[in-house]
Amino acid sequence: MPLKELKKIAKKYDGRVAKLLSLGRDRLLKSQKISYVKKFGINQEDVPQLLELAQDMDIYRYDYGDTPEDEGLEFFGVIHAWYALSELEVPEFKEMLIEMVEDGDDDDYDDWILDDFVELIVPYRKDMYEYFKEGALKKTNSTWTRLCYVYSINEMLKADEVTLQEVEKLLVEILGHGENNIVNASVMGICVDNKLIQYHQLIKECYARDAIDLMHMGDLEDVEIKMGLREARDTDEEPTMLQKSLLGMEDNEKRSTFVRESPKVGRNDPCPCGSGKKYKKCCMNK
Repeated sequence: MPLKELKKIAKKYDGRVAKLLSLGRDRLLKSQKISYVKKFGINQEDVPQLLELAQDMDIYRYDYGDTPEDEGLEFFGVIHAWYALSELEVPEFKEMLIEMVEDGDDDDYDDWILDDFVELIVPYRKDMYEYFKEGALKKTNSTWTRLCYVYSINEMLKADEVTLQEVEKLLVEILGHGENNIVNASVMGICVDNKLIQYHQLIKECYARDAIDLMHMGDLEDVEIKMGLREARDTDEEPTMLQKSLLGMEDNEKRSTFVRESPKVGRNDPCPCGSGKKYKKCCMNK
């Protein structure tokens, strides 16, 4: 679809909602977050248009790979609509948000939903613990959906929206029997963030059965230091698979005598900067 067609689609939005289509990426950074109610006067009258923009796949799925740096801001308008709906605590958006998260799979997950879900769900999460717990334990959910739920539970615990007694069953079940190394690491993160040293033995057993993703949490000694159970390492730290890979890439670059022309990067391709995120979530439109 040509860029002019994208502009034409965006023109169906007007008034206060239309302003969201020109805000761009910067206003999505935590240091520059705004209140859409206070800044633009967004209110309940805008909800129908906001819901439409929040689901506008013609804008969201557009290939922005060849878009000039100062163009393609319409994409970020969809994300701004999510935040405006969350600020207004629109009930329909809660269901939309959950559906977007659960639609992803391990091979084609959406970085924006994955990264922003924990913040967007805040106005709705007070009575959602059981839902999050079941979703985190559900093996048929994608890894990334389960992570969204684990991270939300951690934030609920920090905000005293759920008690440690309620969370204990989840911690014991996943640390004791979890089969997904990344989900296990995220649950261990709850123990680290909240200094739950009573689960130290379970954590040790989790490492003993090689059930922790080291990229997410480091090794056992790293975790024990973070939890205040030791002051320093007794052994040298082993590089992770990613670190080994990057070291290998550096060696290859030193040996290389040519520069390969970079192929076109699609919005859902890995970002060429090496961040590990998709292009649309990282350097696109920079």
